[in-house]
Amino acid sequence: MDGPRYIWWNFVASNYDLLMANIERWQKNEFPTVPEDEEEFIPLPDRALPAKEF
Repeated sequence: MDGPRYIWWNFVASNYDLLMANIERWQKNEFPTVPEDEEEFIPLPDRALPAKEF
């Protein structure tokens, strides 16, 4: 796994577009729930999104 990584909040990716796609999925609540914790949804933090360039 060579190369840079994008890290933002709870997301890590080697591809910026994949990172942003998963941030959007989280905002839309499209990830499966945690068994026995279906009620709680943790919203994204109120901070700037990651920059595409390092």
